[in-house]
Amino acid sequence: MAHFIFDCDGVLVDSEPLSMRVDVEILAEHGVVMGEEEAHRRFVGRTFAAMIDEVTRDFGVSFPAGVSAEKDLRLLELYERELKPVDGVEAALEALGKQRFSVASNSPAERVAAALRITGLTRFFGSRITTFEHVPRGKPAPDVFLEAAQRAGYAPEACIVIEDSVTGVTAAHRAGCFVLGFTGTHPHPEEQAEKLLAAGAAKVFARMPELPALVSERML
Repeated sequence: MAHFIFDCDGVLVDSEPLSMRVDVEILAEHGVVMGEEEAHRRFVGRTFAAMIDEVTRDFGVSFPAGVSAEKDLRLLELYERELKPVDGVEAALEALGKQRFSVASNSPAERVAAALRITGLTRFFGSRITTFEHVPRGKPAPDVFLEAAQRAGYAPEACIVIEDSVTGVTAAHRAGCFVLGFTGTHPHPEEQAEKLLAAGAAKVFARMPELPALVSERML
């Protein structure tokens, strides 16, 4: 029986637009004007620290030491008001039955746990959350998926990963997992599908109700 490892942002919860909104606000406060679409294109799936490093290098600006904590605070407040689960994800998890699920994310563990709580998804995952904070390197390195698989007691090749970003698909593919690419929360799903396939996704899908059938095909 396979073990399922889900990315969180953009797969379980529709958080990317909220995160990009906060990122763009913080960048603007430090003199970097960037639209949400450009921020999404450049930074989705990556850690906030990686974004800050790139902006510092490319734009020559500096950020205060507490900027990551400020991002977390603002985003958690926004989560409480606006965060929703991805359409159909709860029914898809229910349809997968008695499978055991984990989360592997480039977001902080506290934020992932809050996202699951707010959207009512904690019951599927419990405390099985692995993030970049638990490993030497975040995605696109394979570490977070290798750690999630080890914690669950499965070999990476026995894990099915659901990811929405090139960064995440690359990481899961490098870990040796079977990867399904999800495009349903991306602003340009057809374009993203090609990128996810090129990064190592075995198949892509755009609607969460499609997931159980894709899983059944894999497990036959």
